[in-house]
Amino acid sequence: MREDDVAAVNDVAIAAFADLARRDGHPPPLPEPLDAAYVRLRRLLDSDPGGCWVADGRDGTLAGAALALVREGVWGLSLLVVRPEAQSRRLGSALLERALAYGDGARGGIILASSDPRAQHVYGRAGFALHRTSVATGSPRGVAAAPAVRPFTDADHQMAARVDRAVRGAAHGADLDALAEAGCERLAYPGRGYAIHRDGAVKVVAAADDEAAAALLRTVLARMPSAAEAAIEWLTPAQQWAIEVAHDAGLDIRPYGGLFLRGETGPFRPYLPGGAYL
Repeated sequence: MREDDVAAVNDVAIAAFADLARRDGHPPPLPEPLDAAYVRLRRLLDSDPGGCWVADGRDGTLAGAALALVREGVWGLSLLVVRPEAQSRRLGSALLERALAYGDGARGGIILASSDPRAQHVYGRAGFALHRTSVATGSPRGVAAAPAVRPFTDADHQMAARVDRAVRGAAHGADLDALAEAGCERLAYPGRGYAIHRDGAVKVVAAADDEAAAALLRTVLARMPSAAEAAIEWLTPAQQWAIEVAHDAGLDIRPYGGLFLRGETGPFRPYLPGGAYL
């Protein structure tokens, strides 16, 4: 992947996820703001150029892309998309092979999968264990912010790294700054955890204990704009603290996608990952 591929990769992602939603019987998802999407793609191209691959189609236009990252020995798949008309031709598998090769020698691996059974099959064949996930959506009701939660500052990076290593085996590092650059709000529970969201769409919640994690998630929901809808993704059965918060807020929970893990990734709780940086 090169810098001049950024816009085309984003276009392919929008088309692929809109097609998947149509096949699942759902309306197309609202794409990220363009500036935010470009920050994500450029961040990975800058930090992990060896994990960023694209494929040209028969007509010369970009047909697919795979973006992977490695943080402190843990590999993650940030994006794997193929234009709808180019799917089922093993193009996605070929892109995934390049992305996986970038993680050769990694002690752990993380994939956040859509509901596409073809992709889930490929991830399972690659040695990743499936953990079924759900998504909680809707307009939260009766949620109060936790008094102990405050805005995240640069001084919180050390705490965030310690918590990340405990729950997922590796720190996010400057990925947290990239999320802020992309317009997300960062919150901290001093000494115990942090959360990142954009208008109620949860990007990351990581904490040293369930109580702090729940306080952070409630604060995210309480700080949402009144017209916005919450989206809490990648809820596994192990994240009962988050499921309880979602139920208390009156959100709807339905099965969607899957979390695939391989190797050393920590307990993965209390933790809600995000698609961009896992």
